[in-house]
Amino acid sequence: MLKEILEGRALLYAMIVICGAGVISKLAVWISYRRLTKATENIAASKNALTRQLKLKFENCYKLNLNVQNVPAFVDKYLQSYKVCGIRVHTANRILPSAAFLTAVLGAAAAFFSYWLDMGARQIVFYGAVSALGVLILGFAASFLDIRDNREMAVTNLQDYLENKLTNRLQHEYDDGAAKNLVEEKEAVNLLKQGKAQTAAASLKIKKPKAEKKPKDDSINEEEVIREILREFLT
Repeated sequence: MLKEILEGRALLYAMIVICGAGVISKLAVWISYRRLTKATENIAASKNALTRQLKLKFENCYKLNLNVQNVPAFVDKYLQSYKVCGIRVHTANRILPSAAFLTAVLGAAAAFFSYWLDMGARQIVFYGAVSALGVLILGFAASFLDIRDNREMAVTNLQDYLENKLTNRLQHEYDDGAAKNLVEEKEAVNLLKQGKAQTAAASLKIKKPKAEKKPKDDSINEEEVIREILREFLT
């Protein structure tokens, strides 16, 4: 059965698939970091999910007075959670080395069993050459699609924005706003105290009694008395 597998090129197809998976994963990681680097060049206007989430988290920490003391660690934490095709970037970046290792192991195993089953030198050389070619292709992909420069650039841009731009803006907005609110609160307290004092002074004032008005009936009675006296005198 093993001889049939070797003659049927099943291991050859397996090595091709593994090498292809390694190259594709490395290319996807490189493209992701390339896009992230471009997004961090103008974070304020960026629509990248990671940069927006990182900026929002930093602002919330500042609002809650949970100042971020270690910005590099804060940035690195979010980069560790960065995903490509649903897989964390650091996990996807390990696929290529694993693919190179598996390709070398399969090639060596195929060459060994070809020799052990006495399948001829041509078969041994074939699997050895395919294995070596696969490892070389993966090595070239790892060298050409190196993500270290893009990652370092993205980290630098993020740290610069958080430390030198976003922090200053938040200090200007929230510190000035807090000082203004404090002044307004003091003014409101003073006005409240003045209002209470005026109310107390008004309650202590003595009301002046109003002059009593003489009823009109008294003047009418006086006129009638005078008329009666005149009548008696004249009669």
